[in-house]
Amino acid sequence: MAIPVTVKDVERVLRPWLGSLLLSSNTFSTEIACVVMEYAPYRQTLQQLRDCVAHDLLTGINRITGGSMTIVQDNYRTRRLTLRDMQVMTDDIMGLVFDSLTPFSANFEKLNNYALHEESLAAMRVLYQKYRSFFTDDQYRFLIHMIKSIYTPERYLMWMKD
Repeated sequence: MAIPVTVKDVERVLRPWLGSLLLSSNTFSTEIACVVMEYAPYRQTLQQLRDCVAHDLLTGINRITGGSMTIVQDNYRTRRLTLRDMQVMTDDIMGLVFDSLTPFSANFEKLNNYALHEESLAAMRVLYQKYRSFFTDDQYRFLIHMIKSIYTPERYLMWMKD
């Protein structure tokens, strides 16, 4: 099962982090999109996919920036990416995978398990948005509470209605 993620999707997610200049000057987005599109649940867990994406993001950006990890953003300011930035970027890319999963019980189990063991706002966002019917009211309220207590409001206000 190929994950229906396009290069444009990857560019949209990475642009705020890496800027248009970096993304348009190489094939980095295509490389990341290929890693995501090749995901197959019978071959790889979500954690293994995340590890591959994280590795390819880190080594790719390190290679492109000549080891400086400094990028020019769209507002022409330079920014040095941190390991925390890399973790959030990886989670944002994983969000493309989570968004593409069909909401049924097997995917709920995988995604819920992932969210319980990994720090992933993207996983919790998709559980919140697409898997409401799989939770009891108390579990759903707990999910909302966890999102609000772990993350700053600017990370979830665009999509959280509660």
